[in-house]
Parts: sequence; C-alpha cells; structure tokens
Amino acid sequence: MNTCELRDAIARQQIGWTLEAPFYTSSALFEYERRTWLADQWFILGHVSEVREPGAYIVRDLLGESIIVSRDEEGTLRAFYNVCPHRGSRICEKDGHGGNLVCPYHAWTFRLNGSLRSASALPETAEVGKLGLRGISVREIGGLIFGSLNAAPAQLDAMRKAAEPTLNYHGIPEARVAARRSYPTCANWKLVMENFFECYHCYPNHPEVCSVLEALVDNQARKQTPESTAQWLDCMGRWLREEADPHAPALEVIEQQRAQFYNFLIGCAPIGKGFKTASRDGLPIAPLMGKMTKFDGGLRSLVLEPFVHFTCHNDHAVMFQFNPTAPELTDVIITWIVDGAAAESDVDIERMVWLWDVTTKQDQVLIERNAAGVRSLSYRSGPYSLIESWTSQMVARYLKGFSNLCQIEQT
Repeated sequence: MNTCELRDAIARQQIGWTLEAPFYTSSALFEYERRTWLADQWFILGHVSEVREPGAYIVRDLLGESIIVSRDEEGTLRAFYNVCPHRGSRICEKDGHGGNLVCPYHAWTFRLNGSLRSASALPETAEVGKLGLRGISVREIGGLIFGSLNAAPAQLDAMRKAAEPTLNYHGIPEARVAARRSYPTCANWKLVMENFFECYHCYPNHPEVCSVLEALVDNQARKQTPESTAQWLDCMGRWLREEADPHAPALEVIEQQRAQFYNFLIGCAPIGKGFKTASRDGLPIAPLMGKMTKFDGGLRSLVLEPFVHFTCHNDHAVMFQFNPTAPELTDVIITWIVDGAAAESDVDIERMVWLWDVTTKQDQVLIERNAAGVRSLSYRSGPYSLIESWTSQMVARYLKGFSNLCQIEQT
C-alpha cells in the first residue's frame, strides 16, 4: 500500500465505522505506521524503580526496536537505540548496572549518557563526538517512564502538570514493582486498543470485571440515557462527599494535546459495592500507597491515548503497556506496583494480579478471534455501537493524524 492508496483508503472511511481490512493486516501499512504515526506516539517504558540509581539500565522493546533506558552518572534519565554505531551490533541483552555499556562485538565502550568512551584503532579522521548512541525521547513523570521514537518531550508538559499531583499522592515515584506479566496477542494493535477502549463486550465476556468494578462497568457497558447519566453523577457525587479521601488531589481533568494524535484524561471513580480495592472480595491486598489516609473504595486513572493506561487503587497500581511489534502481533504487558515501604509478606501477589490476569487472558481470546475474522474475504467495515464511542473517537483521531502525515509526505 503506497501513500496514494493509503490516502484513498482513509478518504473512504466512514466516521463511526470500523476500519477496512488492510488497516489491520497489511505489512506494508504497519511498516509505514511504525516509521511515522506510531513513532510519534508516547509509550510507557517502565517504572522509575527499575532505573532509580545512577548506573542502572534496562532493555525494552518499542515498536520492534530494542531500547536501552539508563540513569547516567549525573542522575539524568536517558534512552537510546540498542545499536552500536560501529557496525550495528546489539549492545545489551538484559537489564543491568554498571558504569559503562560495552558492545560485545568489538568492545566499543559507551558512557551511560550515550557518549563514546573508548574504541580501539579508530582512524584519525573519526569524529568521536559523533559516534555516540542514537537517542530517543524520554520523560520521567510521577515515577513513570515515557518514551517515544520521534515525539518532542515538551509535548508532555501539560500532562505532567495535570498528572503529577495524583501520581505523587499515591507514592508512585517511591513505589516498587511487585509483579509483571506479558500477554502476546496475535492481532494488529488497533484491534487490541479498540477492545481496550470499550466495555460493550464486558457483560458477555468479563464476569470478574463486572463483579468487582460494578459501578464503573454499569456506567460504561450500557447505552447512556438521561436517567443513567443522572444515576452515575449521583453515585460519583455521593462517593466524593462521603467516602473519597478528602486530601487526594482534585481530579476529573481532561486536556486536549495535539488532538489529531492523542487525548489525555485524568479521572477518578468509585469501585462500587463497598469494595475497598479491586480484589475478588474487595478486601485489601497490600498496605495503603503513598499519602492515602484511608481505603476510600476509589480508583484514579491516567490515560494518554492510545497506548498509556495507568490505574491507581488505594493499595496498588496497575500499569498497562501496549507495544505493537508486528502487523498482527501486539505485546500487552501488565505491571503491578505497590508502596515502596510495603514488605513482601504484606502483599498478596496472587490476589492482586487475579483481576487483570484473568481479564487480559479473556481479551486475548476475543481479540485473536476478531483478528481471524478480519482476515476473511467476507469482512466489511461495520458501525460502532453507541456504547463504543470512545473506541470510535480513538479511531477517528488516528485517521486524522495519519491523513495529515500522508499529506505532509506527499508534499
């Protein structure tokens, strides 16, 4: 699919309808996305506890690229392609700690700020200052590490200002990783994100989520009416007045940032049913996080469309990562985070991971079944339901941003 064909395919799309099959299956389209639109998006690369001390580094995959995230000698967070500028060898294979990064091929040695420290037998004409590692954009916000292959770090300034009070109140910068699991899903990233952005499928497929997050699901999985909206606002109002931690930062902040690419949302909501946290029985599974003064039965969420989703419960936080790795392969990674002072014996790992582990495995089946259908010769675009408005809006923003990129490339 060349640029002209892609532009024509975008023009054919009906607002509020699913995409044509090539948007979900085409290798050429995915490679074009990877170099352009996807490279402009922001992703969560990790948690600050993984590179808290100078000398620490982690190796992560982003859009099929191996990335090194490091804390240099001066304490500055850095991120680089894991590619030696000598002959292109992979430098690091796993997380580590040390003063240097050493390429295993010819022992070129790099400082943790990416600059070349030493390389033997270089010609006199070689400009050492230009032989450092190639960097990518990275930002540390409230204990979360964000990365993008192309986007400018300043793009996240507005989100940082809005998000840091909530993240700091929950102690995310001082927290630690308690568990992490990966769910490789054989489907295009758009099918994965379309599923994640809607709860139309929740009642038929996610009994656990419907049971635990009752109030939230009831609001998101039914067609909105004036009566249901009033009921939800009443539920929110009572929770904020009677149960919510009175010292927690004010939420319900919605900001538009470069709207043709992404939206961000910071919000709060009650879990419902008198649950203290998102466990099977609603009972605590770890000590309170950060500055929380009580179990208030709520959750606070940070969303940076389309790939960043982070939820704070009173006693743990859940970090969702979505990494498109191939035309029909998306790695979904979930990390569970607890208070930094929480003892191992005070954290019930299995009860903590239960909800999103079982739900994501259910989603794997649903999404891969969806991907199989999209490959069929009989597949045609269909209308999103009124309950899938967030998914529909996400797809519309993707099309608008992608269309703008196609026009720029054509000129």
